[in-house]
Amino acid sequence: MKDDHMSDTDANRVYVHIGSPKTGTTYLQEILWNNREALREAGVHYPGTRPDAHFHAAMDLQNTQFQVDWFDDNVPNAWENLVKQAADGPATVVISHELFCTATPEQIERAMADLSFAEVHLVCTVRDLQRQLPAVWQEDVKNRHTISFEDFVAGVRGTVAEPDMLSELFWHRQDVPEILAKWGRSIPPERVHVVTVPPAGSSTDLVWHRFAELLGLRPEEYDTRVQQRNRSLGVAETELIRRLNQRLNGNIDWPTHDRRVKRNLAEEILGSRKARNPLEVPEQHREWLRQQSERITEALAERSYEVIGDLDELRPAVTDGPEVVPDHPDTAELAEVAIEALAEVIGRETARQRAQPEPKAPPTPEAPKAPGLRESLVLSSDRHPTLRIALGAYRRIKRISLRAAAHRGKQ
Repeated sequence: MKDDHMSDTDANRVYVHIGSPKTGTTYLQEILWNNREALREAGVHYPGTRPDAHFHAAMDLQNTQFQVDWFDDNVPNAWENLVKQAADGPATVVISHELFCTATPEQIERAMADLSFAEVHLVCTVRDLQRQLPAVWQEDVKNRHTISFEDFVAGVRGTVAEPDMLSELFWHRQDVPEILAKWGRSIPPERVHVVTVPPAGSSTDLVWHRFAELLGLRPEEYDTRVQQRNRSLGVAETELIRRLNQRLNGNIDWPTHDRRVKRNLAEEILGSRKARNPLEVPEQHREWLRQQSERITEALAERSYEVIGDLDELRPAVTDGPEVVPDHPDTAELAEVAIEALAEVIGRETARQRAQPEPKAPPTPEAPKAPGLRESLVLSSDRHPTLRIALGAYRRIKRISLRAAAHRGKQ
């Protein structure tokens, strides 16, 4: 049921959730997918025939693929199909994927034209940069990259002549004022909504409450249980995956890596254990991050965007405790993590095999009988003239014996 503040003027709206990555987007998308029937009853449509339909649509709109060495045949025409489903559904539509944030002005213009059947609203979820920087690097490592944290940060800060491609992508996906300015050129600021991600230690479903509030929904009426949160890894866990990527060296295709390394190992096995040393930004980068955070917070405050949450949450929190450098995990802890992971992999594989029905054993063929005197002579006589003579003698003796037996029977 919609809240009372949603009036008839709210009809025919499309909320395009465009990012940013690592701001609880996967969590929100799973809630939307799992509750799509209940949402339709409340007049909210989350289109798509499969959970990753919005991801495919984001790739199709931008005419790209997620991995350069792998073609996903679900991508072509995915944007067009999603738009058709959106137009055929209830009046309020939600389209959500964090990779929409990298669309070019031309691609955004196409999106706006395709969605012109409704009033378009932009939504961007935002989290403080001190948590974003290591989280984005960690996600890159999960996606089979091998760049070190320091090389990644150097590229983001622009302190190297030739930054890595991943470093260059950071601001394209995390500079929220620029992303919203690019997407919102033809949209009045009151239709641009910024949802801040609450600080660490907050209620796990608070970001959903804020997102639901934007849609005019009562958040407590929906099931917020998700199958797998995109959990953060610790220093040792991330380094283990990074070294594994180095050893694999791209020798397995992306679907296999995604299933076996990212999903099974990184997220299910390593993500389920409590990290002894969480990933944090070293002290040497924190002042620069504070300055960048102030720039983003002030830029958003100057505009007339609707803020759900509090922009102060985008200012990095002061952290205590000993400093842990992401590129230099404790060797003993790294070994312990590797052994635990290996044991879990073997245990899961063993359990999987036990759960499968045992294949029926093929019938055991009867052992061949040892050839008797006659068979041995027949098999060997073709090769040995002497044995042919013996075989002839055997047959004559056999005939004589049979005649004698027959004669006795007549008496």
